[in-house]
Amino acid sequence: MFTLISTETKPVTPELALQFRDMEASPTERDLDPRRVNHLKEKAIAGMLVSFNWATAQLGNRTLRMNGRHSSTMLTELNGEFPENAIAHIDAYKVDNEEGLALLFRQFDDRKSGRQPIDVSGAYQGLYEPLRGINKQLTKRGVEAVAWWRKQIEKAPAPSGDDVYSLMGETGLHDFLRWLPTIFNVKTKEMEVTAVVAAMYATYNASTTGAHEFWSAVARNGISYDDNAPATVLDEWLKKLATKVPANADLISTVGAAQYYQGCIYAWNAYRKNMSLHDIRHDTTKGYLKIIN
Repeated sequence: MFTLISTETKPVTPELALQFRDMEASPTERDLDPRRVNHLKEKAIAGMLVSFNWATAQLGNRTLRMNGRHSSTMLTELNGEFPENAIAHIDAYKVDNEEGLALLFRQFDDRKSGRQPIDVSGAYQGLYEPLRGINKQLTKRGVEAVAWWRKQIEKAPAPSGDDVYSLMGETGLHDFLRWLPTIFNVKTKEMEVTAVVAAMYATYNASTTGAHEFWSAVARNGISYDDNAPATVLDEWLKKLATKVPANADLISTVGAAQYYQGCIYAWNAYRKNMSLHDIRHDTTKGYLKIIN
């Protein structure tokens, strides 16, 4: 087991960072990941650091570093750009044995308590009144789809990683994000693919009224008694891609994100031209289809 014996808050100086970096490490500590160090360094340079939470453990007559390896290493590598007013909360524990070290290690960044993408997305969503109260998972998927569309289809800059969710600050996206939950339900899981939602976004921009009609039909299993309606054919195609059985293996193997998007736009264009379809064409070797308004 482990016992907390003291806690203190200290200004972080280069000397303290060096002391913590060079402290004897607990055998339970994670390997040093240069990518994580660089990530923290970028945050430091951008002025986005928060207080550090460091910890030690006393095992017999040894004092071991339990938490803070990456941040203390990062701080010693800043080369004159040491952050002003940096603070560390340092907890000191006593453990009975090495098993206590492992148990204590598990309390830091507990997997069930760690920040997940849906938590970050939800934090941004909560900032904007028009987005409050709508399905968080669909809102998250919506902004991810917008970012994918901008990068892959428009070849335009778009944020990545957790920064993607800052797109919720674009008021021009709010109507689209509020529309998504009106289309999806528990029976439309085959449509919850980022590239499909990207196609929904592209068609929504082309014709809001048309997108309402077309995607509502896709979500309702297509057009009743019309097996060749574009919405019906697209619905069947998406369901095949979502059903991993041997009969669908060849199709699934040929369809990635780009092909999902292309197939959706192919069906949309047929719908806009009032055409019937027999299948979905999704090849992208000649580029992406131009959307018909």
